[in-house]
Amino acid sequence: MSAPSRRRTPPALLALLVLAGLLAGLVGLLVPTAPDAHAAGTSEPTSSPAPADPSPAPAPTAPADPSPATEPSGEPGAAPGTGSTATAPSARTGPSPTATRTPSGDEDEDEDDERTLPVRVQVLDVTPPVLRPGEDLTVRVLLTNTGEDEVAAPRAYVRIERIRPGTRADLATWLDQPSTAGGGGRVGSRAASTTAPDPLAPGAAVELTVTVPAADVGLLDRPDVWGPRGLAVEAADGSRRVGLERTFVLWATDGAIPQARVSVLAPVVGPPAVPAGVEGVPVPGDGLDALVGADGRLADVLAVARSHPDVSLAVDPALVAAARAADGEPGTWAQDLLALSAGRDVMVLPWGDPDLTALAHAGTPDLLRAAVERSRAATAGGDRQDAPLAGRTDVLWAPGPATDQATAALAAEAGAEVLVLRPGDLPPRDGEAGSARTDAGGGLVGLVPDEVLTQLLVEPESLDPDATRATVVQRVLAELSVVARSSDDGPQHLLVAPPRGWTPDTEVVDAVLAAVQDAPWSRLSSLSSLLGASSGTAARTPLPAQTHVEAALGAEDVRRLAESRAATQAFAAVTTDPAAIVEGVDEAVLAPLATAWRAEPAARAGLVDSVTAAVDARRTGLELAQTSTQNIISASGEVRFSVRNALPADATVRVRTTPRKACLQAGASEAVVVPAGGEAAVPVPVRATANCDVEVEAVLTSADGVELSAPVTFLARVTPTIESVGTGVVGVLLAIGLVLGIVRTVRRGQSARRGARRVREEEGTRPLPVLGGTPEGDA
Repeated sequence: MSAPSRRRTPPALLALLVLAGLLAGLVGLLVPTAPDAHAAGTSEPTSSPAPADPSPAPAPTAPADPSPATEPSGEPGAAPGTGSTATAPSARTGPSPTATRTPSGDEDEDEDDERTLPVRVQVLDVTPPVLRPGEDLTVRVLLTNTGEDEVAAPRAYVRIERIRPGTRADLATWLDQPSTAGGGGRVGSRAASTTAPDPLAPGAAVELTVTVPAADVGLLDRPDVWGPRGLAVEAADGSRRVGLERTFVLWATDGAIPQARVSVLAPVVGPPAVPAGVEGVPVPGDGLDALVGADGRLADVLAVARSHPDVSLAVDPALVAAARAADGEPGTWAQDLLALSAGRDVMVLPWGDPDLTALAHAGTPDLLRAAVERSRAATAGGDRQDAPLAGRTDVLWAPGPATDQATAALAAEAGAEVLVLRPGDLPPRDGEAGSARTDAGGGLVGLVPDEVLTQLLVEPESLDPDATRATVVQRVLAELSVVARSSDDGPQHLLVAPPRGWTPDTEVVDAVLAAVQDAPWSRLSSLSSLLGASSGTAARTPLPAQTHVEAALGAEDVRRLAESRAATQAFAAVTTDPAAIVEGVDEAVLAPLATAWRAEPAARAGLVDSVTAAVDARRTGLELAQTSTQNIISASGEVRFSVRNALPADATVRVRTTPRKACLQAGASEAVVVPAGGEAAVPVPVRATANCDVEVEAVLTSADGVELSAPVTFLARVTPTIESVGTGVVGVLLAIGLVLGIVRTVRRGQSARRGARRVREEEGTRPLPVLGGTPEGDA
């Protein structure tokens, strides 16, 4: 290299160094050097990547959540307690160009380690459930070492994600982020921590309490920043994350806050029932005594309703009638239920809670009408007063698991005004669930339960295996706060409708409902208020035309029950006391149709057979006597049948005959009254047209032609020619005699001379005188 070139090299290197410095400075100006200042409260974006923890993070970093940011919830300014004077833009439209997420601030973690964390973290309590400015946040957690190695220095960190979720999907995104040792998701910024006093051996557990001072919460005290924030509890062993659980902290500030309304519909339905008089079918599962006893499902439902007056009840009156008729605990439970229902929203279900889907698919609306009418008769003001409930009977509840248009159409045909659907029915087109009230078609109001809220009250472990009472409460409040904020058409009204077999965890349910009532953005409300709500709802996907439900009773069995009931009613109608025959028929036929029998299909099949046989057996007592061979020698005449009536009431019947050949024709018989315990003859007119031997079938019917007994057959020997020949011969002879007489008369004739001679002869004839007397002319 020449001397001039050596002299030019240092300035070139210097220029490169200067350029690199300028670029580094430019990058420093564009990228916030104190990201936690922004996250702590300089601005409150509703959805954006979490800022990096300001603590040293030598471990590799994970990329931030790329979800787009929405409008900010606060104005620029330093967050309380951060000690930072850095400012941030008043709005953020997207993630920072260099934003990254270290899985746990100052820990040294391997991002590629996706092993399950060895410590189970459960959040036992979040106090207060709704945090306000100036209040400390206390989190009580339970750490359980589920691994095989000892945790030498267990420590719990409370982290707060200060970005407010904008949608319910954002809430799910926060909870569903991975919690493995390698990180992979946002966990928020550290706000406080505490250390366990001793190492944590395998299988051991320790309870820790972490308090976040109000000054370190780092959320703005402004009217428009209320709502949920992500809360994470991280378990660490030194610098290594060993456990993580996510939930929410709810932030409430002063100012007007819209409210979401929540209605809860609790099912009060019983176990599968076997009707009286049906033998040989065992009742599966827990009986009524167990269900209403201590820790029984029905006892727990009643306890929830007793603690919360706004909880509405969906009651099967058949269950109440059975409980009232029983001794001991069932009777006491029934009286408590009736007392509790006073002044409360009660939806009286059709008698026996029949499976609407099975009825719809079998096309048997008469059975549903029978169940509804039976319930109406059993409610206060009804005809029977079996279960004096004061409630409305125009609300039906689809059994699911998916409702179809056939079921909705059946409900409308039966006179229902409201159909409670299943969670997941009629999903909103835009993915965000709105109010529960919607149009189910055909003038029917549909009520769609909220899927997430219902699941949180029924089985929260399906959403979070480590769910506790505290995390369920915080999740419910977070969901409702997002719903309340997103409403543009007035208060959103949601419905929670647990399934029929719901066994409530009374502690969890009480805590959730109390928190809903106390939160500034939610209130409990009755079902009637939901039905009267006028708030709009998102466009929903229509119900499918028909869905196959494996657990529902088959259409053929449903029709068997319907036909047996109809035949028995027709049989009873011919008597002067039909109620004596049909008493209990509806209850018996409806029993196998109960939704509760879905869990026991084999026993249900046996019950269908037994009920059908028992109902069919009621159609006895009217008998058409067997008829011997009939000789019919006339062209027209009648056949007389003997009818026996063993019933305690008179019966009006007819006999219908059906000859198997055209040589004999039978007419309709007159209606004949057969006295109770007696017999009567029923004549049937017949007309013969030719000689033949014909088999005739006769059956006893009602006046309307409904068959009342098994048919009988007899042989008829039809010989109408004997009568016809005799009549013809006599007729011919009479005709011949008539003709001969006429001919004789014509032949003899009658002349004037013959006539005159006869007169003279008559005049010349004188009567003989009386013996011993004189002739008349001589007198």
